[in-house]
Amino acid sequence: MKEKDTQQIKVRVPREQIVFMDMVFKSYEGLASLTICPEGENIIVLDVTSGTRDDVLEILKDFGEQFPVEIIEAQ
Repeated sequence: MKEKDTQQIKVRVPREQIVFMDMVFKSYEGLASLTICPEGENIIVLDVTSGTRDDVLEILKDFGEQFPVEIIEAQ
């Protein structure tokens, strides 16, 4: 069950970077949970809390310096 303050960030990234991003977020336990959107098109969904949201957005910004990262939706 998700915490009530869980938010989602939907991101489009190159397919070959999805596993790398998943490993990064898993290495920081509790920072974000990554799932691959069933709609395809290289879209991932990050479940974050209000306490980790800014950190995750900063990591996405850093990733964006290495490969294309498009934030589609940040609730």
